[in-house]
Amino acid sequence: MGQLRALLGAIRKKPPRAPDGKTDEQANGRPIAEKTSILHDLTHSGLQTTRTMAQAVTTIASGEPLDDKELLLEHGVSMLQSLPTNSGLSSTVSNGFIGVLWHDLPHPPPTMAGPSARYRQHDGSGNNPWIPEMGRAGSPYSRSVPPSKPKGPNLPDPELVYEQLLKRNGPFRKHPTGLNRLFFSFATVVIHECFQTSRTDPWVNETSSYVDLSTLYGNTGKEQKRVRSYQNGTIYPDSIASERIMMMPPGVVAILVLFSRNHNHIAESLFSVNEQGKYKPWETLNEEQKAWQDEDIFQLSRNINVGFFASVVLRDYVAAILNTPRANSTWSLDLGAEIKQGGKRIERGTGNVVSVEFAVLYHWHAALSAADDKWMEELLRANLPELGSIDDVTVDDFHKVMKNVGHKLMEKPPHQWTFGGLEREPDGRFKDSDLAQIIKDCIDEPAHAFGAHGTPASLKVVDLMGQLQAREIFNVCTLNEFRRYLNLKPYENFEDWNPDKETARAAELLYGHIENLELYPGLMAECTKPAMPGSGVCPGQTTGRGILDDAVALVRGDRFLSYDFNSTTLTNWGVSKLSSTTPGGYNGVLPQLMFNGLPGAWTGTSTYVLLPFYTPPEARGILKQNGVLDQYDTQRPSNDRDIISVRTQEGCRRVFEDRENFRVMYQKAIRECTDGHDFMIGWDDAKRHDPRSEILHKVFFEDGFERNVTQFFSTNVARLIRENSLKFSKGKRSIDIVRDVTNVAPILWLAERFAIPLKTREKPTGLMTVPEAFGAYLVLFMYQSFNIMPVNEWKLREGANKAGAILRKVFEAHLKTQKGVTENVVDWLAKGSAYEVGPVADRLYHALNDTKLPIGDLVGDCIGMGAPVAGNLTQQASLLIDLFLSPGYEQYKERIVELAHKDDPASERELQGFVFEGMRHAGVVPGLPRVAARDVTVVDGARGPVNVKAGQTILIATSKAAMDPAAFPEPEKLNPHRPFKDYTLLGHGMHYCFGARLVGCSLAATLREVFKLKNLRRAKGRQGQFVVTEHDLAGIKMRHYLDANASESPIPTTLTLEYDE
Repeated sequence: MGQLRALLGAIRKKPPRAPDGKTDEQANGRPIAEKTSILHDLTHSGLQTTRTMAQAVTTIASGEPLDDKELLLEHGVSMLQSLPTNSGLSSTVSNGFIGVLWHDLPHPPPTMAGPSARYRQHDGSGNNPWIPEMGRAGSPYSRSVPPSKPKGPNLPDPELVYEQLLKRNGPFRKHPTGLNRLFFSFATVVIHECFQTSRTDPWVNETSSYVDLSTLYGNTGKEQKRVRSYQNGTIYPDSIASERIMMMPPGVVAILVLFSRNHNHIAESLFSVNEQGKYKPWETLNEEQKAWQDEDIFQLSRNINVGFFASVVLRDYVAAILNTPRANSTWSLDLGAEIKQGGKRIERGTGNVVSVEFAVLYHWHAALSAADDKWMEELLRANLPELGSIDDVTVDDFHKVMKNVGHKLMEKPPHQWTFGGLEREPDGRFKDSDLAQIIKDCIDEPAHAFGAHGTPASLKVVDLMGQLQAREIFNVCTLNEFRRYLNLKPYENFEDWNPDKETARAAELLYGHIENLELYPGLMAECTKPAMPGSGVCPGQTTGRGILDDAVALVRGDRFLSYDFNSTTLTNWGVSKLSSTTPGGYNGVLPQLMFNGLPGAWTGTSTYVLLPFYTPPEARGILKQNGVLDQYDTQRPSNDRDIISVRTQEGCRRVFEDRENFRVMYQKAIRECTDGHDFMIGWDDAKRHDPRSEILHKVFFEDGFERNVTQFFSTNVARLIRENSLKFSKGKRSIDIVRDVTNVAPILWLAERFAIPLKTREKPTGLMTVPEAFGAYLVLFMYQSFNIMPVNEWKLREGANKAGAILRKVFEAHLKTQKGVTENVVDWLAKGSAYEVGPVADRLYHALNDTKLPIGDLVGDCIGMGAPVAGNLTQQASLLIDLFLSPGYEQYKERIVELAHKDDPASERELQGFVFEGMRHAGVVPGLPRVAARDVTVVDGARGPVNVKAGQTILIATSKAAMDPAAFPEPEKLNPHRPFKDYTLLGHGMHYCFGARLVGCSLAATLREVFKLKNLRRAKGRQGQFVVTEHDLAGIKMRHYLDANASESPIPTTLTLEYDE
């Protein structure tokens, strides 16, 4: 049949008319086949083709990621292979397939590999590698909206426009949502990040078109040198490159100083983390090596610091603009994220150039607070002594003032600049208390509302210059032209623009028709947005839309904040650091900088730090509306909350013993975790403490306690090592000793002692996994015993309350069921399950019940007795193993290996001696806190007197005292035969550690099993080392350890060792 159809077709075909006698197909050299229709192909195809097409259409339409295990792509290719060459369906699907593959990758690539693309340029160039000049400092402004409407010669006098539409009159109008002076101080920094018109060429923007902290780092190489110390990537303390910012109100400078401090914190951490192992001690480098190391750390620190700045813009600033906290929400816009629509990526990282229209839009003079208005007027009068009325300041006067102030500023090196009457300390820093005072004053001070009649007289001359710049230099579009460009409905008349009849009539007399209304006064005096969720800054209607448009352009257009916002430009530690927000701060990031930059200025739950952009009354209103007011401290905190320390053995003992002047601070946190019950470590009076201590010691420590502990840890540490070791070829084994052993064994001990139902592979119905139990106990320990760093308080409180609630239910259930007639029934039902109460826990709960204490107190005692185990034993075991594998400790390791193979009492005593000596060199905590009951002076050994104020936290720095040569001769050497009574690492006096009997025997057993391993050594590379960052606390170094996600953890989480079979 096919041959017959072909023959009939050839007969019917008309002869060619071309002079060469060939058909078009023959002359073309390629067959010309008529395409079949898609409908034809589908109706003549098999079921598999139809099924493949249906699956493809639904998958692509959904926009969801393709599950390649379903082999849709392969089925599609198979379908194409089965269709004839002239198939219309084949052609359509093939073209779509090519399109999908094309859109899988960006074209052109938005970034380049290598160090040239890793660093920001000082002037913002190179952000778009293909158009490197885009957004560069020193480039002209762009224009967004063509000024199509012709303007007549009769435009109104700018001064008359100011008087009729813009001049602040009547009483001060507080901002309707309670935004404060600090919010607009930060807004001033953001605005000057992107807009800095040249004084010599008004078309030129002297800063880059990116939020790249050029205000801090400068716009040119020359300006950048102002702040750089050229030592390990740091900048001069509290230094700022921009002289324009230094001439701003004090709150503007103070908030930028926080970012200056943040830079050095980042640089120090990058050097400490040393991600690729390329940084070396500074003193070991030659000049060329120093230059490279300084440049690399500086540029990476800048990238991360800019990331913090952008995060504050999005999570704090834009959140306040949109009134997100008032909506009881932590939502935020992720402007730099990858977005796909219909399988195509929305552009990002393509660059940005700020425009003249937005240079006009950001004249937010109406929002100036009364305090900043006063500051501005005083600045003008100080430099214009003959000035009468503030209204009389001319443009020339203003330029004269700015010139005078600038010249005075430049008389000193930039890293010696000061502001607001502050003086620098000998180390170059401003006093924390002075900066805190400025910032808190800004928080207290309300901003003025946006809208007509808002610009104060002190900024009249700036308004006049702004109008003339917009009109005569920029030649910007009209207000309605701008609105149409933003796809907003144009105003129909002046009362549509501003419903206030007097303001509308004045504008009508000035401009005649609404289409003539200029952009500058039109934006500044238009009707404002209402206060509501979604509208927090309440600017003019057009401005509100423009702010968001500009935010998207600034962030999404910046390659470093979008496509390259990753570990390439930020390091893994930096990415992890930037992903964290502040609990209690509605997803904000600014509180982190305030906590870290001014650690002694805040309480951990203060509204001043957690809601810093709102006045305190407004913050209270928001929190009350959200039903969480009771979780916050709403009082203004003092500026001198810095922690101090005693660091000698003599000083530590004095504070431990003086319970009248130095009180424990644990009880408040304990009560929160125990549903209102006390634990004995929170009592300073012996009458309450000692009887309860005696009871609990009898309950907790059975006969043969140390022997039982040694047996448990020896057995379980050996088992964990055996089960979790990986085998190499050639008889070598590897184990993560921290993750799989030292952070596990103490939790197993707690689980056995308190019958905590662990969820394991063998018992999958348990209540919590080992890591979950570890985390619960750890957060309880830290909140109850070491809640002295405000930055951690909210997170610790939140975690401890959750953990306490879970564990209370377990303990209460066991206390209620391990007695009377119910015990046998419950034990029978639970036998063999995760909920079984074993003999060790059975003895404990019977002993507790026999005390006849209220069950709530007993539950609290269970939490109190168990919490320190996770925080102390886990971390201490890890630190000891690390210490004895460190350079300089080889001789001690050799002796410990010998002792690990012995089982006599003398060897056990010596091994426990190494435990305590190791704890001297590598202890768990820097010390133990107390609170001064009154003003007091304590003699801290050779350091002399230390003055402590009433209510001040003092750290008994046992870690420092442990190296005091007066108490420990030759402290740098380990002597395992020192008397145990000489140590204060576990406390001293009445509050000596309740679980001290557990420490020596459990850690000695752990060391014995670990150092029995043949040829024990660190794994090569970073996995065989702790990666740490250090933070100063009262003169003591606090370590944080990087975990598997490069996040900072208070305890070690991983350390890989190797050994031989």
